[in-house]
Amino acid sequence: MHTWIRLKTPLIAAMIMVLAAGCATAHSGALTSALTTPEEPDITVAAIPATDLAGLYLAQDDGLFAQQGLHVTIEKITSSQAIIADQLKGQVDISSGSYVAYLAAQAAGARFRILAEASTLRPGTRALVTTADSPIKTTAALAGAKIGVNGTNSIGTLLISMVLQEHGISPKRVDFVPDQKGFPAMPGQLQDGAWGAAFLAEPYITVAGEDYGDPELADLDQGGTLNFPVDGYVATLAWAEKYPKTAAAFVRAIEEGQALANSEAAVVQAAVGKFDQLPPEVTALIALPGFPTGPVAETQIQRVAVAMLQFGLLSTRYTTEVQQGTLVESMIRPPGVSRPG
Repeated sequence: MHTWIRLKTPLIAAMIMVLAAGCATAHSGALTSALTTPEEPDITVAAIPATDLAGLYLAQDDGLFAQQGLHVTIEKITSSQAIIADQLKGQVDISSGSYVAYLAAQAAGARFRILAEASTLRPGTRALVTTADSPIKTTAALAGAKIGVNGTNSIGTLLISMVLQEHGISPKRVDFVPDQKGFPAMPGQLQDGAWGAAFLAEPYITVAGEDYGDPELADLDQGGTLNFPVDGYVATLAWAEKYPKTAAAFVRAIEEGQALANSEAAVVQAAVGKFDQLPPEVTALIALPGFPTGPVAETQIQRVAVAMLQFGLLSTRYTTEVQQGTLVESMIRPPGVSRPG
């Protein structure tokens, strides 16, 4: 009797260990799932149609959102300003647009969180375009002209102001005229002669050239605007705090989409062609922006805030917040988390 117990005890012990390990693994898997499952799987992302959205398009098209347990609806908008009010009302979960509008709203008392970066300037990705028969042939000739933009007090007006200043032209000498229909309609609108030039983003710079023969007057990726941060993925602070696992799942999918966008131009061209309904002869020619990955770069976003203050897109009463970096800091780190270093 005692001999049987001595012989079988190691075997029984081993079986107990295996069963315990299996239970622990199952429990660990369930715990991991519970910690990462989005609180709100159905989300809406409002975005301005442009090549800057390639990371978003690829995350959608390649099932990266689905892998994170998300069902994403992409809503196209004309400008960031056009959606901020709806976002503050909770009608939009996340937006992808210019930092300019969100920094201005944050300074005025709204509370937003930049979840991830979307794009930075590269040659040919933002430009001033004129018609083929325009008398305006140089940047200097823009003095006194009307310039069509997709929104006032936007990334367009900021970039143009910075480039004009570097060419010795006061931005006050041009008249910015917003087009309520946004980039897709602007190449056609330019032909009507209401503007001397238009601010366009890719792929619509290429559309203007292919459809109308419109030349590029000035590439806005130059001098102080080189590699300038353009767009980010932004949520209200209230939304980000209410749905932290949803926000984290979105960021993980976007990071994968951004990495894909950086890997091969043809992948981006195909995605832009599909989502913006453009033919291959256009998408094959488009210039691509940078697609940042990793944590939001505070120093990059700070460039935008400083330029906004310099060119009057932020009131001088926000000078201290901008100079000390607290305005940008409030959009990147949770309250109470200090700067690294």
